[in-house]
Amino acid sequence: MNPAESPLVYIVDDDAALRDSLYRLLDSVGLNVYPGADLDVFVENYQPERPGCLLLDNGIPGRDELSAQCWLQQREIDLPVIIMTTHSDVATAVAAMKQGALDFVVKPFNEQLLLDGVYQAVAEDRVRRRHRAWRQDLQRRLGTLTPREQEVLRRMAEGLSNQDIARVLNLSRKTVEVHRAKVMQKMQTHVLSHLIRMAMTLGMVPLYDPEP
Repeated sequence: MNPAESPLVYIVDDDAALRDSLYRLLDSVGLNVYPGADLDVFVENYQPERPGCLLLDNGIPGRDELSAQCWLQQREIDLPVIIMTTHSDVATAVAAMKQGALDFVVKPFNEQLLLDGVYQAVAEDRVRRRHRAWRQDLQRRLGTLTPREQEVLRRMAEGLSNQDIARVLNLSRKTVEVHRAKVMQKMQTHVLSHLIRMAMTLGMVPLYDPEP
């Protein structure tokens, strides 16, 4: 496996004994682990090019009057977070999830459940990375379109026919057909349904909402 594709599990907890215990557990199943006592150590050693997850103690303070999770999000660190806590109350779990945590585990841990959570978090991070890469590629393709071609793309994604697009944009049907061909070429697809999904991914048209 390419080193850049090898997952890295970060631990942020001020309990040295717990960090050592988690390190031994994760290392025993072949996972790469980086333990740290606070957010500064984590950020200093964070490797954004590698997939992974963060095991974060719920008691770790944030920065700039933000919680730890919110502070990391503000720094655009989009890594799946598993919150570790000694409290099993619903309010704590809900607060963690609302701030973006993927999972919530209570100390002392069931080792297998913790490992299952870590594997799930790493898999989720891989999915997020593929989606980000796909969106970035679509943004690059979109950037090759002229403003008029982008407008035609938007109308195509809205389901308008060539004739309707011509009327709305005050163009001839022949001109719309030329723009349409260019759009398909530059967006690298020959299938309208694929183009519509691209436009949705880019936020050019709203996703379908079944609610009135």
